[in-house]
Amino acid sequence: MKGEPVPEDGYEGEYVVQIARSLDQEGISPEDLDAVRRRGIALMLADAEETLRRYGVVFDAWSSEGALHESGAVERAFNEAKEAGHVYESEGATWLRTTSFGDDKDRVLIRSDGETTYLLSDLAYHRDKLDRGSDRLIDVLGADHHGYVERLRAELAILGYDPNALEVVIMQLVHVVEGGERAQMSKRSGDFVTLDELIDDIGADAARFFMLQRSHDTTVDLDLELARKTSSENPVYYVQYAHARIASILRKAGEGAEERAAADFAALPAEPSERALIKRLCELPDEVAETAARRAPHRLCAYAMEVARDFHAFYRDCQVVGAEGEGVEEARLGLCLLTKRTIARTLGLLGISAPERM
Repeated sequence: MKGEPVPEDGYEGEYVVQIARSLDQEGISPEDLDAVRRRGIALMLADAEETLRRYGVVFDAWSSEGALHESGAVERAFNEAKEAGHVYESEGATWLRTTSFGDDKDRVLIRSDGETTYLLSDLAYHRDKLDRGSDRLIDVLGADHHGYVERLRAELAILGYDPNALEVVIMQLVHVVEGGERAQMSKRSGDFVTLDELIDDIGADAARFFMLQRSHDTTVDLDLELARKTSSENPVYYVQYAHARIASILRKAGEGAEERAAADFAALPAEPSERALIKRLCELPDEVAETAARRAPHRLCAYAMEVARDFHAFYRDCQVVGAEGEGVEEARLGLCLLTKRTIARTLGLLGISAPERM
């Protein structure tokens, strides 16, 4: 905002410049650090919300660490832990005795310079959620935060809550790959790929599918060249194309095809590929239940691909429109319709569209 270069230890990146320009255009003085902070946060939050909206993610509420301090929630949580006898002073700092509850060492709550740590805010944050009636807390943390799990659970135990109410999902890193090479990224240097740029490049559907198709505890290599392809090599295209192909079959069958489609498959000759597809469709309820229980949406990506693969095999082996035999066409149209609905429902649970035409 002052027209000076970013300090050596500051964050680089075009987004910093954009915020500075916006603040300057709004007439905010660079000397008014409180106004810069408040408005800068508001601009970044609005930008994040818009990016997430494009990606198909909506948050019902945002929690501010500052609000926890301002409301007195942090101080109340600290006093409760202190009254319970789990807070002590050492080396000029204030510590939480988390070793009594399974942590490998005690943790600092207030540094010797008076600055509070994230752990103190976390104490108030989780306490607030539990006091509002939650019986399970699911935290999503980055790959470098493994050490936080036990200390967070220890915090809950210190306040008298069940530490097992906290479930922590550790997310591994996502590497953007192009030309067989991983992009080197750094937030501080401003050298990174934003989610907006990724959506602009490959679309929200491909971005979601490629992010979700690997387990959260596995590093993701997001291959941009593959994600751009409009062929069966691209997994999201492969699944969506199966849905669009079925829509085309139903259109080809003529008006009223869905009404003529039979839900009873007794008329099917039961070719091996027909049996395999029917069996696969019956797996959906169990797959959804397992996905939810394991917090494992990648299972639905794999299931969607298996349904698409089984459908393509069925369509290769079995004539649908104009099939010979009494009731055979209607039964195969019914199988097509159920497959279409299964793919749409599976993609819908993943937040991915199911196009009628491609």
